[in-house]
Amino acid sequence: MSAHEFRGDDSGYLCWLGTHPEGYLINIHKNHNPTDSRLHHASCYTLRNQRGTLTDPYIKVCADQVADLAAWATKVVRAEIQPCRSCNARPRHTLTPAIGTTSTGAGPIPAGRLLAPSPAPGSSVVEAWADDYIHFENEPEWQKLLRNNITTQCAQLAPSADEVLHAMFYGDKPPRMDIENLVLYNLHYSFIRPGRNGIRFEHGLDTPEAPNGQAYRVSYRYALAPRSAGFTHWEQGRTVASFGWTELGEFRREKIPAQVWLALARRRSGQPEPALAAGTSFAVKVQIRPPHLNSPGPNTELVKGIIDGVVSAFQAHTDTSTSGEVAARLAKALPADPAEIEALLLERRWALLGAAQRLVFLRGDAVQWNPADDWCDAGELLVAPHAPTGTGWAISGQIVELSRRPNALATSFDA
Repeated sequence: MSAHEFRGDDSGYLCWLGTHPEGYLINIHKNHNPTDSRLHHASCYTLRNQRGTLTDPYIKVCADQVADLAAWATKVVRAEIQPCRSCNARPRHTLTPAIGTTSTGAGPIPAGRLLAPSPAPGSSVVEAWADDYIHFENEPEWQKLLRNNITTQCAQLAPSADEVLHAMFYGDKPPRMDIENLVLYNLHYSFIRPGRNGIRFEHGLDTPEAPNGQAYRVSYRYALAPRSAGFTHWEQGRTVASFGWTELGEFRREKIPAQVWLALARRRSGQPEPALAAGTSFAVKVQIRPPHLNSPGPNTELVKGIIDGVVSAFQAHTDTSTSGEVAARLAKALPADPAEIEALLLERRWALLGAAQRLVFLRGDAVQWNPADDWCDAGELLVAPHAPTGTGWAISGQIVELSRRPNALATSFDA
């Protein structure tokens, strides 16, 4: 067993993180209570958000292999440690290609046609076909199998310095469903390794023909592509809004949309561009500048949080019956008073992407962002080729109008 325990040794732990970027670790209370413990990839985004002492009272148990941590947990804790939901740091097993309705030793899996062929040797493309999209929760067993096939194969993609992950979903998009949810978030996988230089995503309408000649309702495609490649199925039109480098400070997972919204809403000035016509597709294109060289790159949580924050900054909240309470709750987590927050939420002059009755709605004792971004058919979050900020995260970007590219050709990066 080669797991190493860092207890009250922040410098040793940080040194290990810097020299073992592909390793794994368990974050667990020093009394070895497994209740709130989690298994992480060393590059997990959530680890970078921890404040105060890093190895007390929660210690770090680190190893190069998941198996070593599993052995440690069996011997010391006598319990299995659950993986982090952000980085999905669980042991991955190679699965045989799933074709058609599958079954396990526990009995038949509910019917659901799927095709997830193994990539050709040396290929940087992962593809899958199915009769329904992968749901975030309450999904049937065949969708769990399809998800595992896709994420297992994507975890093997290793981008070069000038490559980004290009993710595409084909088929009908359910109403009010975000494309980034369909192709990224619903997969329960961070995409932090294949997307370390950037993640580009888009909605491809017509499902490509499957290699077995059968017709399927939806398809998924993940490939390493040149940073400069752009979107495959969409042509860019006018720029609806743009913003230069904007400092965001430290990221906290639950605050990312609010941080982005406030920073961009505060800097809106001048004459806005004409609003986007209702029902018009658009893309959100963002560059991100990390605080440090070893800061984690883009991942699913970061993409979703930043895209939601950018879209929200150019929409308006119209429900004045809730805006006061929403602002009061947001003020507890943001460096702004409730009056400023409420005024920015209700401002319609900059609602270039339209207005939502409840851009932010009350949920329990907190809030949830709910931008109307179902016409956001493409987007990207790319690491900027600039020096780290040394302080906090920063973003720049634009929102552009899109039109469907006629007879979009197959991508040129099918290597």
